[in-house]
Amino acid sequence: MHVPDLNSLCESESHVVLLFDPTPNAFCYLGIGSKRELLFEKPQPGILKALEAFSKSGGSWTFGWLGYDLKNEIEHLETRNPSPLGHPVLAWWEPEIAIRFSDSSVEILSGDKDDPRMIEALESIKRESKVQEVIRGEMVWSWKKADYFKALDEVKRLIQQGDVYELNLCMPLKGRADSNASWPLFRRLKSLTQAPFSAYLQCGSYRIMSGSPERFLKKEAGRLISQPIKGTVRRGDSPEEDKALAHALQSSEKERAENVMIVDLVRNDLSRVAEKASVEVTDLCSIYSVETVHQMVSTIECSISPEKGLSEILRATFPMGSMTGAPKISAMKHIDRLELEGRGAYSGSIGYISPTGDFDFNVLIRSLFHNSLSEVLISNVGGAITSLSDPEQEYQECHLKADAIIKTVNF
Repeated sequence: MHVPDLNSLCESESHVVLLFDPTPNAFCYLGIGSKRELLFEKPQPGILKALEAFSKSGGSWTFGWLGYDLKNEIEHLETRNPSPLGHPVLAWWEPEIAIRFSDSSVEILSGDKDDPRMIEALESIKRESKVQEVIRGEMVWSWKKADYFKALDEVKRLIQQGDVYELNLCMPLKGRADSNASWPLFRRLKSLTQAPFSAYLQCGSYRIMSGSPERFLKKEAGRLISQPIKGTVRRGDSPEEDKALAHALQSSEKERAENVMIVDLVRNDLSRVAEKASVEVTDLCSIYSVETVHQMVSTIECSISPEKGLSEILRATFPMGSMTGAPKISAMKHIDRLELEGRGAYSGSIGYISPTGDFDFNVLIRSLFHNSLSEVLISNVGGAITSLSDPEQEYQECHLKADAIIKTVNF
């Protein structure tokens, strides 16, 4: 699926969204402008109900992001050290122009076909965006290796005393990028990762460039589908090495244990809104390969009644267990203590809600977060820590996951 040439639209429009959909019949969503917007700087009571009402009120396609700190309203938690980036905890909007397209078809979902921006958007879809090598920057780790090892040792202590049995520990990379760098950075990130849940979101000065390989939650035809990732290894330099690395990941007792722990957590989350006895694991610990890594992915599904609205579903499942650990609430409390800055939108989700109430949300990982006013650029990388975790291997896995991010900016 080619990347449309949105450079001009990103410069002229305040709101732009491009979502890739990894279905067998691959297509993309493109949204330009904002007819109406729902924006919350911080969590507050009723925020998820407001999102549900917003998505229903227009009978239209809406897009946006859910920040990790929505957890504070869902579970009555706190974030003592907020993210320095300043992204809203929730940003959702209805584009003035919405288009769904593939390499072989184009469908206008909303907007005036005679609007000059519609004409420009349709033309941009025909052109493949070129990777621009004009951006210069640098992403640097905020933690030293010793800092990560110290935090990991504390996680292991928490596991030994029974507070958690898995915790997702993340560390940030920070840098700067010019105010007009967001789209070129996304284009470069997409070329390096070819990630199935890639996305670009621009809401005023707040930008998200996502190379996510992971689905959080999809609702379609009365079914909920979640596909957590736990277990990652690099791609090989030869077909033989590549196959051997994938086999080693599939056979790893540690990685399978991590994956199964999160599968159990997701099953429990889904059971809170699922129809009775409908939760099932339809795929356990399968290996999926993307451009840069092999990953272990499981699929959990359930049936859901029409009475269960978006707000109730998100209260049961957000944030995703693959980015917290288990038990979820205890893990989130310790994450806030161990990680020196709040995650902001990282570990949250971006996606769409359709006019019928169906939706598809990714997991906001392997992503860049940009404030075009302050020119601050941040990414976060982490992994699940269990009793079997080896500090050096976990540290190297973080660097593996960050490789495409660093290459996107540091070149």
